[in-house]
Amino acid sequence: MLTNDFYELIDHELLGIIEKYKDDAFLKKQKGEQGENNKKSYAFLIWFLEFYARRTEYLPYITDSNSLVNRQSEKTNSNITTIKDGDASCDLIIDSVDNFGNKVFYIIQSKWNNANKCQGEIERGEIVKALNDFETILRGDVHNVNSKLTKKLDELYDHLKNNGDVKFVFLCLCKKNSKADDNITSFLRGHERTKLEIIDIDRLKIDYIDRKYKKIEPINPLENYYDPQEIKVPIQIERLSAKNGNYIKIEKPFDAYVFLIRPKTLFNLFDKYGFYLFYKNVRNPLLQSQFNEDIERTATENPEFFWYYNNGITAITYSPFPRIRSQAESIELNGLQIINGSQTVYSIYRSYKNASPAKKAQMDEEILITLRLLKSGGKDFDLNVTRFTNSQNPVQDRDFCANDAIQERLQNSFYNTKFWYEKRRGEFRQDDPVLKDELINKNIVIVPNFVFANAYLAYYLQDPVSVFNNSQQMPQTEKDLIFISHKENKDGLYEKIFNDDIDYRNMLCAFYLFSVLVKITELRDFNESLNTPLYHLLALFKVAFTKYIHKKINSKIDVNLHIIKLYENRDVTLITKTFRFLLIFIQKEIGLLNKNTTEKHLKFLNTLSYYEKVREDLEDLDLDILEIENLEIQDGKPVFQDEFQNKTV
Repeated sequence: MLTNDFYELIDHELLGIIEKYKDDAFLKKQKGEQGENNKKSYAFLIWFLEFYARRTEYLPYITDSNSLVNRQSEKTNSNITTIKDGDASCDLIIDSVDNFGNKVFYIIQSKWNNANKCQGEIERGEIVKALNDFETILRGDVHNVNSKLTKKLDELYDHLKNNGDVKFVFLCLCKKNSKADDNITSFLRGHERTKLEIIDIDRLKIDYIDRKYKKIEPINPLENYYDPQEIKVPIQIERLSAKNGNYIKIEKPFDAYVFLIRPKTLFNLFDKYGFYLFYKNVRNPLLQSQFNEDIERTATENPEFFWYYNNGITAITYSPFPRIRSQAESIELNGLQIINGSQTVYSIYRSYKNASPAKKAQMDEEILITLRLLKSGGKDFDLNVTRFTNSQNPVQDRDFCANDAIQERLQNSFYNTKFWYEKRRGEFRQDDPVLKDELINKNIVIVPNFVFANAYLAYYLQDPVSVFNNSQQMPQTEKDLIFISHKENKDGLYEKIFNDDIDYRNMLCAFYLFSVLVKITELRDFNESLNTPLYHLLALFKVAFTKYIHKKINSKIDVNLHIIKLYENRDVTLITKTFRFLLIFIQKEIGLLNKNTTEKHLKFLNTLSYYEKVREDLEDLDLDILEIENLEIQDGKPVFQDEFQNKTV
């Protein structure tokens, strides 16, 4: 989703909010052009509250920034009441009690701006001005506000006197500006127990996509977030009878327990930590599925059968591993991650939450859930446990990498395009026909990360042979080496592809070229390409087109960005002609159409040294740019589809 498209989407929703609250006293008094801007800023803050907190009772406490903080001119000492360039700001002070009973005050400033600014960064001066406003609030230099806001400010200052926590949120419809980082650091250094978070348009877009298209709840900036991996987690364990034993304990090679727990325990865990319980899981729980409905039905209609029908859950905790008395009914864990059984947890949570008090009592009386609690054995051990405990269900190798930081970074980067990077199979809920139609209408295409990775490995990393060989061995081994570490398998390719040097734009360029190839060769889908020289053509394209561009334009041009521009402008004629040129070149090199050259053809496909020889010959070629420009194409396609499709193996 392009940033401009997302801005328009939000702006449309702001108009709906203004209409919904048209009788609000603040909105009614806004007049003129600046008044319309103030309305947008006010609506933006309401949108923020509705989206993250799903609460609007804070509306009486919203005020425009100039009313909350008396800004004064250094030269004239007069109040400044105008905001330039069609911008507007509003402030809000609220408090909330988190799941641990701790009160936190939140001071929010929303910054609305015109569409022409959404692609750029927020001015450093605007952030500095917001920090000055926050400083003014902390000092208590706020005057002439309504009685409700005065009461809230008094509560804030009592909270500060009691050494309470405060969080400042700066909300803007443009991008962050790292040039203000030093100012933010200096501000926080001067205020203990104070946090500051900038929510920019990129963060809003990611969270919007997570909720709407993945059905995942984003982190709420207005809640204190506690990572269940890093804090003490208390849980209740069930004692049936000492005679029959209370738990199973495993000591070698890693400590582990097997417990029985009740629905209330799972409900409390999810109610407190939410989806962060499953960070290491290969798949987050589906919010709606037949499988979940079956679990919920058993829990409510046949609770006494639940333990017999359900495999239970597996979780990892961290050192020190608990030592448990035989009489203990509650234990405290040093962090907790559920790596198998997320559907069970979420289904129990839903059914328990919706149950009547009598039904909850029955569920706690009759339902038992098996909990396998393992001590973390390090990243590799934890990953293998996750892999094998989920092996009874269809899980792909790429699913186990979905939570890697680099996969998150790539996905977030691709949100700036119309091709969304799918890092976990099925994470975008396209089974919802409404959402699917919406994606189609927005021209957004969901692309599995292995498609991007194959194209990138062939084109940018110049290794089409690994793509081909990996595709040939996968049906037998069911292992995708692209998403397997070389530490686990000597032929693993994960670190070769996914490392700190990867730039999503290079991956996007490779995908664009790959898309052109698929179209002009009239293959039905991406998978059909794996048994053809498609990736080898893609790899050689980098050599030939770079030589062409350097001769045609200059040697300093960024070729990949040039290709991206051509593709997005729908000008792929030159790209198509270059592929035609390459097919002719390969035919000359290995006699691709000669029935007696099958052995050469196979070597070209599956032997890296043979491919590199062909590439070196292309690099040594004194390329005449007219050889490419004068090639014939028909209806935007080179005339080689039949020849190409007949050479599969």
